[in-house]
Amino acid sequence: MTRSPAEARAASRRNDQTLLWGFGAHPGVSAAVAAVNEALLVQAVSDFVLIGEVGLDRRGPAAPQQHALEIVLGACSGRPVLLSLHSTGRTRQLLDMLRQQPHAGAILHWFNGSPDEIAEATDLGCYFSANNAMTDGRLALMPPDRLLPETDFPSSRRTILASRPGDTAALERRLALRDGVSEGAVRLGWYANLRRLIDSAGVTGRLPSHWRQLLSALPTE
Repeated sequence: MTRSPAEARAASRRNDQTLLWGFGAHPGVSAAVAAVNEALLVQAVSDFVLIGEVGLDRRGPAAPQQHALEIVLGACSGRPVLLSLHSTGRTRQLLDMLRQQPHAGAILHWFNGSPDEIAEATDLGCYFSANNAMTDGRLALMPPDRLLPETDFPSSRRTILASRPGDTAALERRLALRDGVSEGAVRLGWYANLRRLIDSAGVTGRLPSHWRQLLSALPTE
C-alpha cells in the first residue's frame, strides 16, 4: 500500500518481483485526500491492480474524506481491481458508502467494526485483512475463507509482533493454535482466499505472469 498519489508514482517506477504496489490516498493524510480527483483515479485504476490504502479515518474532517472515497468507489465500479479500505473510527460510514457502491474486490483493512457491522460487511462480499493486534473475539467473527494477513508494518509492532514488513508468523501461530491445524495450513488458506478474491474481482488476467503461475499451483482443497 502507498499513502499518497506521489508515493504511488514513485512505487510504480520500481521493479519488485514479489511485491504488488497499490495506488493510495490514505484518509489520515489530508494532502493525499485533497489530491484525489476523478481523472487521477480513472488513470490509477488503469495503471494499478490494487487501489489502497483509501477510505475514512476519524483523525480528520469527514466531508473531504467522504468526497474522495466517492470518487474512488466510482472509478473502481465494475473495474477489475482490488480495493483496500481503511475505516478507523468510521466503520459505519464506510459500510454505508460501500453498500451504495459495492465492489467485488473490497478488502477491509484492520476492520474494528461491531459484530453487526462485520456480518454486514460479510454479506456485502468483503474480505478482511487481519493482524495479530486484533482481538480473539473480533477474529472469530470473520469467516476464515474471507481472511487475509496484513503485511504492512504499523507503529503498533509491540502487538503485531512483526520483525519486518511481511512478517505474519505471530498471526499464523495464533490461528493455527486456535483451529488445531498447522501454521502451513493457515498460510495456504490465506493464499486460497487470495486466489478466490482475485478471481471474483476479475483481477487474475492483470497480475504478473509469475503471480498467476504461483496461485494456479495452489491445492484446490
